[in-house]
Amino acid sequence: MAFYQDMPFHDGEAEMHHAMRVPGGFDNPTVPALSPQLANHLQIAPMIAIGTVDKQARPWTTLWGGEAGLARSLGGGFVGIRTPVTGKHDPVVEELVGKDATGEVVREQGKGRMVSGLTIDLETRKRVKMYGRMVAGALSTREDEVTGHNETAAEVQLVLKIEQSLGNCPKYLNSKHIVPTFSRPELVDDKPYFSQRAIQLLEKADLFFVSSSHHDTDMDTNHRGGPPGFVRLASNDPSGAVVCWPEYSGNRLYQTLGNLRVNPVAGLCIPNFDSGDMLYITGNTEILVGPDAHAFLPRSNLAVKLTITAARFVAGALPFRGIEGARSPYNPVVRHLTIERKSARPQDTELQQAALLSQTKLTLTVSRFKFSLENAATYKPGQYVTLDFSNHLDFGYSHMRNDDPRSLNDDFVRTFTVSSAPGSPPDPVRRLKDDECEITIRKVGVVTDFLFKHEGSEKGSDSRGGGLEVGVKGFGGEFEVKQDDEETVCFVGAGVGITPLLPSLGSLEYSRLIVLWTIRIQDASLALDVLDQHPQLARHLELFITGVGDEPNPDVEKLRGLGATVHLRRLQKADSMREGVGRYYLCTAVPLRKQLEEWLPHKELVFEDFNF
Repeated sequence: MAFYQDMPFHDGEAEMHHAMRVPGGFDNPTVPALSPQLANHLQIAPMIAIGTVDKQARPWTTLWGGEAGLARSLGGGFVGIRTPVTGKHDPVVEELVGKDATGEVVREQGKGRMVSGLTIDLETRKRVKMYGRMVAGALSTREDEVTGHNETAAEVQLVLKIEQSLGNCPKYLNSKHIVPTFSRPELVDDKPYFSQRAIQLLEKADLFFVSSSHHDTDMDTNHRGGPPGFVRLASNDPSGAVVCWPEYSGNRLYQTLGNLRVNPVAGLCIPNFDSGDMLYITGNTEILVGPDAHAFLPRSNLAVKLTITAARFVAGALPFRGIEGARSPYNPVVRHLTIERKSARPQDTELQQAALLSQTKLTLTVSRFKFSLENAATYKPGQYVTLDFSNHLDFGYSHMRNDDPRSLNDDFVRTFTVSSAPGSPPDPVRRLKDDECEITIRKVGVVTDFLFKHEGSEKGSDSRGGGLEVGVKGFGGEFEVKQDDEETVCFVGAGVGITPLLPSLGSLEYSRLIVLWTIRIQDASLALDVLDQHPQLARHLELFITGVGDEPNPDVEKLRGLGATVHLRRLQKADSMREGVGRYYLCTAVPLRKQLEEWLPHKELVFEDFNF
């Protein structure tokens, strides 16, 4: 596996960073190749959104799939896609392989046309972006193998050479269970404005997919989600309807908006998972920032207007349906347009409240916080808790946020890995009450700065009131550290990245556990606290400590005295290569994770993006 060099941000992305006052100095996590994360997700995702541009350089987007296994890596950076599609009226299918399902192979000459994609699983809330060039494709038919209706289904086959890939966080993904069915497409409208049926689809939609291009050099397809109705219809003029949506707080890369900054055209597809209807639109965009966004879409600091130049409403287009599940706990309330005269803000309904009981300061920047919940704290090891601080920090729209310039459209909802063991089933390392849980976090932003100012209300074992209370949106995530029979696992963590491991320690066999933990010397007391709570871990822990001076350090000597192996240097390739390890769990920053992927190309690496 080649070492992945960091990709620079292009001019449009840099302009967005400047417009949103994003400080520099952070890496672009995009992998300039087919990453292991994409290769894995291609095999398990049940849907893939695909974007391309037509002969007029207009982007279009579509959604294909219905079953896991619709795509796979072919080696050498190539990806093969084979999946049912709508038989007619799909603008992306028509552009890539034509209208007729003859099975004739279309081969691209030269670099090949640009194709962007997004593999997505709404049930697990995972998505991975990709961009590449088309090599070949074909549209054919096959006997329906899924629904048992003995009908003929349209099927596309596509080969792409991948040039970029990137995993995305699960924010704003509303859960849906995908069930394959049969596509019966009917073109209802092909005008640049909406019929009543299309308007009803828009009012119900809680997601869409958007494609944009950096002229003819790059392309991006991504997801936008929120509460039903988050996409607003600003006008429905026959010359071209106008829609608008808020851009919620994201990963600060601005890949879609960076493209739109230099090439303001976008293609959207908006699906109805109940009926299978699909709305395809393309048009000209305008990015609204700061007061312009607030004036058009109140309480927004960033929004996009799209004036439609071409559209298709196709009934029964999707070869699958989606059974609705839980909505994302990140979703803000619907923001209505100024022209809709709905200034009142609906109140969020919280599942329960959490009261801060105590703060235990572990280092200058890391503390452990204990909360009590109104009900039992029901979660699994490795999960995160989603807390809502908006009642304390959301004072309505403000044009400037000098205390947190990276914040945009901040709903003050944050996720934190739970660092305490769950109470059900009984865990031998749990030391809390059933309604309690703990998070161990670093002070890094406006929400954590606020939390670190509170000590908690716990004055005795029965004290429960009078302190800080925050809303609890729920628990989620799938990062439990497990051992199969006789399997040895290795956990690699950095800084507070040790926290996903801690709740699992009561169920792990220490003799088959290796922990490699890299920290700065300033966080040595965090390591001492972990070993104080889990003394058996010491003999299976290797610490890699940076920033230690020439003089003997008492914290280092304490760690060694407890039985931990301590290296006063960074983690190296030889350290990670362990005989007999069946699976590696990673919770590190992006650069170290990329390095581990390069060091361990044939090992099973399990990780989640915690950039929520």
